[in-house]
Amino acid sequence: VNNIATNMSSLRNAVKRVTHKERSQPRHRAHLEFWKKKHDYKERAKDYHKKQEMLKGMRQRASMKNPDEFYFAMKNSTTNQNGKHVKTDTVIQNERDLGPETIRILKDQDLSYVRLQKQQNKKKMERLSENLHFSEAKHDKRKHTVFVSNEEQAHNFDVADHFDTVPELSGRVFNRIKKKDLPAMAQTLSFPDKKMVKKLAKARRAKYGELAARAIRVEALGLAEAHLETEKLVASKGRKRKIKETENGKPAQYKW
Repeated sequence: VNNIATNMSSLRNAVKRVTHKERSQPRHRAHLEFWKKKHDYKERAKDYHKKQEMLKGMRQRASMKNPDEFYFAMKNSTTNQNGKHVKTDTVIQNERDLGPETIRILKDQDLSYVRLQKQQNKKKMERLSENLHFSEAKHDKRKHTVFVSNEEQAHNFDVADHFDTVPELSGRVFNRIKKKDLPAMAQTLSFPDKKMVKKLAKARRAKYGELAARAIRVEALGLAEAHLETEKLVASKGRKRKIKETENGKPAQYKW
């Protein structure tokens, strides 16, 4: 009976079925547009609700905005035809009226600020590296040399037996706990649960991410500092000649 049922189901799948087509727009309504189906309604409804959620969020942000909030850019900038913020004609004219000495002072302030930010990020990177034990590359790894009498002892040498510890701790160069001390240590130590281990791993990954981001920021600040120094030197007195164009974000090179 089971074989007959299986054969019948396979035959039912093999028989060509009727293709159900969607009904098209009636001929007397063809001049209107195509006849919208349910999936068209769903797309239109999804787009409508998405826009409504966006408007709801904009209204909420507008209601929470501080009416006394003020930035100088509010009166020093305006929007063009494309909706982008641009400086007003008054601000542009005032910048043109600035003398070369004022511009030099402003450039020096920018250079000092960039150097300050660079040093602060470097110090934060050093502190993060110390906390994450990330400074292994700066120091040579310590080694423990053991001398034996002949080659046979060197070939059959077992680190765990020599230091009277378990194989899991044999790779350490410090704090190798002996076998006789392990029971007492197991009673005093409390091992963290899985949630705590995941939480610590997540915090460690976040710190490594911060360290990588700060390294990128230090590199970008270094390029900005180089550009500002080049602009300062070019603006100074003396004949100069460009010997190399800007390349890979680095400033151009000049010869005096």
